[in-house]
Amino acid sequence: MSTVRLRPTFRLPLATDRETAIETIRGRLTADERFAGRWRGKGRWAEIYVPHKQRRLWSPHLSLRLDREGKDGCSLFGRFAPHPEVWTFFMFLYIGLAFGAVFGAVLGYVQWASNEAAWGLWALAIGLPAIGLIHLAGALGQRLGQSQMRALKEELDEILDGLTDGAPDAADARPT
Repeated sequence: MSTVRLRPTFRLPLATDRETAIETIRGRLTADERFAGRWRGKGRWAEIYVPHKQRRLWSPHLSLRLDREGKDGCSLFGRFAPHPEVWTFFMFLYIGLAFGAVFGAVLGYVQWASNEAAWGLWALAIGLPAIGLIHLAGALGQRLGQSQMRALKEELDEILDGLTDGAPDAADARPT
């Protein structure tokens, strides 16, 4: 993960059917004490995250989904992301600032076209740099959490040991 991407993703082909993979991963995940994990939905969704004692604002979590591939195979889709409340806050800021910048641009244009003082353009001048600063803050958070992301990836490799059967491990998985 040398480049900064919002919510890096990967897909791994597994050498077993989905039900066997679910049971194997569930058993290994509940037996592990270094990281916390839980299952969601009807058994095909899982999350691995840093324990609360080690968790920081920038700490990542790993969402996993098992998909059927063909008749007897399956694949694992994984996504590293900040915790949902952090991601929601960042998206709220992005959308709010983008809306304010677009509204300010339209208001400023209308003011300018009406030969009035175009003070609405200040929203554009403030909003765009603020969006850039939020993106930089996200990149900084991802860099700060990189060691935890690497540890989650190593944990996933241990959990998937024997299920990949010659397929690349999570570190070498093809990004989606």
